[in-house]
Amino acid sequence: MTTILTTGQVTGLTAQAAAAANYPSLDNTGALLPDWYINDNGAAVYAGADVATRGVGIYGQTPANLVLVGLLKSAALSLITSPSMTIIVLNTPAVWTGVYNINSLTDYLNAPGLQNQVQLALYEGAYQGLIDSGVLTGNEEDRYIATFLQPAVRYGVDNVVSWIEGTIDQDTGAAIEIAARQGQYAIDFVNTYSADLSVAPAPASSNNTVVRTQVDQAVTDVINNPKIPTIEYANTTAITADIAAAASAANLVANISNVVITVTPSNPDDGTFRFAPGSTRG
Repeated sequence: MTTILTTGQVTGLTAQAAAAANYPSLDNTGALLPDWYINDNGAAVYAGADVATRGVGIYGQTPANLVLVGLLKSAALSLITSPSMTIIVLNTPAVWTGVYNINSLTDYLNAPGLQNQVQLALYEGAYQGLIDSGVLTGNEEDRYIATFLQPAVRYGVDNVVSWIEGTIDQDTGAAIEIAARQGQYAIDFVNTYSADLSVAPAPASSNNTVVRTQVDQAVTDVINNPKIPTIEYANTTAITADIAAAASAANLVANISNVVITVTPSNPDDGTFRFAPGSTRG
């Protein structure tokens, strides 16, 4: 039976990604640190040179991530010839595709909802990439899947494959291992505490607290009053656009080809990392 992560587990992974990408925005006096500003939603966001290592926005997404979901033009990656060029390129309007009305880094930092949709699309695409590359079969336990899925979203499927093979550089390998353990922690937390966190108090009972006939008459008067505009219960246009955007982003990511490798069948995950023969780690 194919393992599918639950909504709660995916939420746990995204929360862990956000926590890993969180940096202090204020100094000891309570003033914003350099390169931070308050976006349109009242949140402090970072737009400085360290974006090369911190990533973009809530989840620390990379330029490669933004290319995968169609927000950045693929040529943008070739322009980032050094870490110091990352913020320069991201601040160049010409590298943005205009998809979802995002035409600049500021636009994207002002759109936390879209950042969340992009992160979910990246999880979907990375999962499929891990399947295609042979790292996963789809029959593994949730904790095992998260071990590879969390770093694959942040550092790419190909780098995770190199990590497994023991051919990744030391710094990237160490970062991938940290993300892998964070993925495990997120699943452990959700599996252990989700039931407790979902508990809500029972609604209080009540009797004869309102005069029903008066309420019914008031509602009727409002509904039938021509001076009161028709109530719109939801922004259906925006909801439809959000659904289409998420589906489009997931499709873009899922169609990215990945390197194919052969992986030895795994035992049930016991929490121990195993590396390829010849690796200096383990």
